[in-house]
Amino acid sequence: MAMGSGDEQAGTRSERQTYRRRRLMDISRLLPVLGALLLALPLLWPEASSHPAARGGVSMSAAIIYVFAVWIGLIAACFVFSLAVQRWADHWTGGPDEASGAEDG
Repeated sequence: MAMGSGDEQAGTRSERQTYRRRRLMDISRLLPVLGALLLALPLLWPEASSHPAARGGVSMSAAIIYVFAVWIGLIAACFVFSLAVQRWADHWTGGPDEASGAEDG
């Protein structure tokens, strides 16, 4: 009976790994869409002009700063995501330590 509980734990571990892989795939699909939406957001902002009807508009310099801030944020998010994927991939496959140990032996 103890053997059956070990099989259940192995199945649960496998299910968790599959779940994590799917979440990583979801993040990888969502990041470009989020970036496109954030970069398109300034198109909805009212322009700051000398026209009396355009009150409270956003200046072009503020929009440019926003675009570069989003761009830098997306680069940082991709970097963090790549580190997480590398760490989790090493964990799923047994890591680089076990692979190098197999080559030595």
